[in-house]
Amino acid sequence: MIYVLILVAALTLGASWFLAKSLQTRVIAMVAVVIGFGAYLLVGRPDLADQPLSARLNELEEQARTSAESMTGDQMMALLQKRALDDPRDPNPHKFMGDLLAASGRPQEAQMAYQSALRRNPDFQPALKALADNAFKMTGEVNPATAEVYRRAYQLDPSDLRLGYLAAIGDWNAGRRDQAREAWTALESLAPEGDPRLQMFAALREVLAPDSLETPPEAAEN
Repeated sequence: MIYVLILVAALTLGASWFLAKSLQTRVIAMVAVVIGFGAYLLVGRPDLADQPLSARLNELEEQARTSAESMTGDQMMALLQKRALDDPRDPNPHKFMGDLLAASGRPQEAQMAYQSALRRNPDFQPALKALADNAFKMTGEVNPATAEVYRRAYQLDPSDLRLGYLAAIGDWNAGRRDQAREAWTALESLAPEGDPRLQMFAALREVLAPDSLETPPEAAEN
């Protein structure tokens, strides 16, 4: 390894001298290379041979078992990619890669990862839920496509009332007003009195479908 570094440093010095247009630029470039090489000799480990990728991935597996909280995002992504290759049919690595991408501000790539998980299992509820939530965050609305994903995710896990509620908001905004009201009424009846989800539901409607909070004309006449 050390011999490779020496060769690279020498080539870099030569290229810097040849390409630079002035003596001052040449000197600056040469000093930068020498400082960088010297710093690596002081704090790096040039005495160690390069680790094969498989060995590094095995170390990450061990780290995940013993101290997963210490792993960086890049380490977790590398491990998930390994697991995806180890079992191409498993949707879990793709779903968790999507979570990492979404958390790092890469929502479009996260959507592709969630879709990749669903290609392996179209009924994988965690990926459906994550796909809908990520689309909702990107657009700030529940459009018809997102509403259908929420509906499917709710059908697979009826205990998550939020999913059904958001699907109904999509129905409301698509003009299916009676269907949306019926769904909201049914979902609210499933939450016990004082359930904090009721406040969340009201807030969602106020922000995403404010006109749904108005009294229907037929109710006002009665």
